[in-house]
Amino acid sequence: MDTYLLKLNSASLAERAPIIQMALGDEGIFHYGRLLISPKLEELAQTEQHASIQRQVEVFCYGTYNEYNADNTLPQLTQPQLEKLKHLTVVSLASESKLLAYDDIKKELGLSEDQQVEDLVVACIYKNLIAAKLDQKRRVVEIDHVIGRDVRREDLEDIYTKLEKWAEACDEVLGEISTEIDTATKNASAKKTLDFEFTKAQQALRTEHATEGVAASNSLTRNDSQFASEEYKLEEQRTGDA
Repeated sequence: MDTYLLKLNSASLAERAPIIQMALGDEGIFHYGRLLISPKLEELAQTEQHASIQRQVEVFCYGTYNEYNADNTLPQLTQPQLEKLKHLTVVSLASESKLLAYDDIKKELGLSEDQQVEDLVVACIYKNLIAAKLDQKRRVVEIDHVIGRDVRREDLEDIYTKLEKWAEACDEVLGEISTEIDTATKNASAKKTLDFEFTKAQQALRTEHATEGVAASNSLTRNDSQFASEEYKLEEQRTGDA
């Protein structure tokens, strides 16, 4: 677009219309907001011969194929411009719904065959205007991603409102995630404390059992020694009596 704007700024009034028409047909350009606000375009639109050219650029900014057909004041489009407008119409449809029926696309673009719909959608995919899948069995187009088009000034407030709601929804989700993280952290800390107390109790119990075992062993040793001493005394007594 920069190239066309530079040419437009240095062109005479008579040279501007061809430059604008070339820009509208350029297969690599899909946004025309900067062209629409150009003072050079506004000056050209003041002439009787090109009174509708500003409206033509508006259609390529925001409009659709049906809008162009409904306006008899607009100039006839070249084949590249016509194809461009059909692609932009698909972009608008994809922005409104993630599931496009073949019949709805036909209605919006004046198509009669499913093959025409599929060829058009595939062309939009190759131009990176949309990311989508064709479901020929259900006769629908599943939209994954779509580029944005130029925005009307009157639509900015609505977009701002939607962005505000989206930001609020994000804050709510982040709040819920933060709560979940806090809960998980507390649970992990409580589990760690319980594990520590359990290990401590285990160690104390093992120490207690070990102490009791040593005491029992010592007691048994004393008893055995005492028993041996008594037997010795009895043996000596029997020997003396003999």
